[in-house]
Amino acid sequence: HIPGAVNVDVFSYGAQDLSTSEMERRLQAWGIRADRKIVLYDQGGTYMAPRLFFDLYYYGVPPQNLYILDGGLAKWQELGGAVTKETTATAPGDFRIPAIREDARVRLPAFLVASGEPKQHALIEALEPSHHFGEAKFFDRAGHVPNAVMMPTTDFFNADKTFKSPAELQRMLTYLGIRSEQQILSYCGGGLAAAVPFFALKFVLNYPDVRLYKESQLEWLRDDRGLPLWTYDAPYLKRDMNWLNSW
Repeated sequence: HIPGAVNVDVFSYGAQDLSTSEMERRLQAWGIRADRKIVLYDQGGTYMAPRLFFDLYYYGVPPQNLYILDGGLAKWQELGGAVTKETTATAPGDFRIPAIREDARVRLPAFLVASGEPKQHALIEALEPSHHFGEAKFFDRAGHVPNAVMMPTTDFFNADKTFKSPAELQRMLTYLGIRSEQQILSYCGGGLAAAVPFFALKFVLNYPDVRLYKESQLEWLRDDRGLPLWTYDAPYLKRDMNWLNSW
């Protein structure tokens, strides 16, 4: 790891929210202070650092104090940055959660309504084509939320694992018909990969209303109403029939 870095392991699949007091305790245990800049990194080109960025932002850390190391550990080492196997002792921080930014998240009722209003909303799915089109099942059914637009996390990164430029990201969104005046809702299978489009649109492109569906497809499929999934952007074209799965 990079010298001075603190190991953080807080992720669970799906949305299992910690209490405010428990999250505050963890933030302080990581040495986070109100006046301290925080640089997040992962191996590069993936969703771990953006997902932690979302959590810290959601729990009230000022965005001007939050940074992601572009390209992660891979780019750091490519440029000759030092690494170590030594553990790092961290003095406890004093950060107190001022307020939760609930407007960074979307809950199921609003997400369900948005799926039927594609002019006012854009649902970005951060999963790979095999899941979006229904070739592979992520859980017990195949496909994607109706009217969702596929933007896999890999599409947001260059070959060296850095984020694509704002101009290139904007070209991608324009091609897909996603507009800044829409409310943008990102989702995936369990709320992790969705953090990449959330970060890119909200903090790289400065889109005004971007939210993350933390519960994502895991909650959508568990709903007792049997909420629909589409395959190949069509409501009745099925790829999850028993004969096709066995084939």
